[in-house]
Amino acid sequence: MKVVRQAGAIVVRFDEDEPRLLLVTAKRNPKTWIFPKGTIENGETAAEAAVREAREEGGVVGRAIGSVGNLEIDLSDWSIDVEYFLVTLEKDQGESDEGRKRRWCTREEALDRLEVDQTRALVKKAWARLPVNGARGGKKPSD
Repeated sequence: MKVVRQAGAIVVRFDEDEPRLLLVTAKRNPKTWIFPKGTIENGETAAEAAVREAREEGGVVGRAIGSVGNLEIDLSDWSIDVEYFLVTLEKDQGESDEGRKRRWCTREEALDRLEVDQTRALVKKAWARLPVNGARGGKKPSD
């Protein structure tokens, strides 16, 4: 079975009340909300691909701070293995290069909008890795 490697970005920004996660609409089904993801290009690391996909699909510039885990998607004759990275927002460009809708969500909103259980599990892993000092007011994100 052919396996296609991809990278995805769980982008977080720190608001005054609580961190927010970036979701974008899926290319194939614009009613579905996902994290930015795509194929790793030649000469690119998975972390670099995740940051690039966040820029192209989500309209944000960020910095990868670590891998959160993998999601495997099995299709009929092949599968996709997506490694997701926690990415901190450095600059919001305001719109996607690809014209996708974007939404900054609280943790609970993201868990409600994401349809795949494995993706929701990645949110929980990413949340646990958030830099404590990044949240304003000294609050530690809770699980």
